[in-house]
Amino acid sequence: MKKIFLLSKQDVKLAAYEILSLEDGSHELIDNLLAIDTKFNDYSRLAYTKAVYDLLFIADEKNLRKSIDSFDWQKIYKKDFCVRRFDVSFSSKELGSMIWLKLKKPKVNLSNPATEMHFIKAKGKVFCGLLKYLQKEDFESRKAHNRPELHPSSMHPKLSRAFINLTGIPSGKILCDPFCGSGGILIEAGLIGCKTIGYDIDKEMIERAKANLLHYKVGNFNLEQKNALLIDKKIDYVVSDLPYRRNTKATELNKLYLGFFKVLEKELGKCAVLGFPDFIDYKKLISKTKLKIAAEFSYYLHKSLTKKIVVIKRR
Repeated sequence: MKKIFLLSKQDVKLAAYEILSLEDGSHELIDNLLAIDTKFNDYSRLAYTKAVYDLLFIADEKNLRKSIDSFDWQKIYKKDFCVRRFDVSFSSKELGSMIWLKLKKPKVNLSNPATEMHFIKAKGKVFCGLLKYLQKEDFESRKAHNRPELHPSSMHPKLSRAFINLTGIPSGKILCDPFCGSGGILIEAGLIGCKTIGYDIDKEMIERAKANLLHYKVGNFNLEQKNALLIDKKIDYVVSDLPYRRNTKATELNKLYLGFFKVLEKELGKCAVLGFPDFIDYKKLISKTKLKIAAEFSYYLHKSLTKKIVVIKRR
């Protein structure tokens, strides 16, 4: 059955690519709805998906009542139901009343229904979906200031999770963060079942990462004090928010990044997702290697900085 993913409007393209990286299929992006033929069901690992539905039907709003009357609601009905609507002219009560008339022994449950239908309007069409998953992940509780070992440069956990998903890494595989800092990316990778390797040149950062990983009960991790430019073994999946400071000269960062790209050129197996500050010409640096940019996104952080998110593969 075709599914529809209700995406966060914070960054619709990033949210769609996050899903398509994990399992591609015939799809269409309609506003913040991704309609896709897929068997993917590991919804809880997604960062920028708000809800997932089995697509029941698509209708013009003016013919919505007719579509509701002609649909066999009994085949999806279990125990009780409720209806919610987004930007549709009919109220939830009106939509529920229409469905009520099509059911045998209907029962409404507004708090914890066994059957929940959502009507969502996008680009003049109304999409009716049977709710399969609602995002309730508490990313806020894992923000840097809530960890035992704080480091202010750590990414938001939701964005870290998206970085990981953009690689397409299956659960159980190894993910490496060569500049792991206090371990934010490793925490999110571990929580979705990945094995993790973290390197950092700073011993204190390795200790902080260990404390944070243990705090969130993340297993299957390996931490090592190591210069990322000296990595000499194959790594299939790499995710990192590359280190920078505003007062660091661009020439110094360019040298560091290019050196790291040379490591990836030799050791990268499948995919790397990297975060760059917006003042770095990463395209020029990558063009000097045998790597290629598979996708790129801009992510607004605050008025003085936009993060560039780059998906990198071998040519």
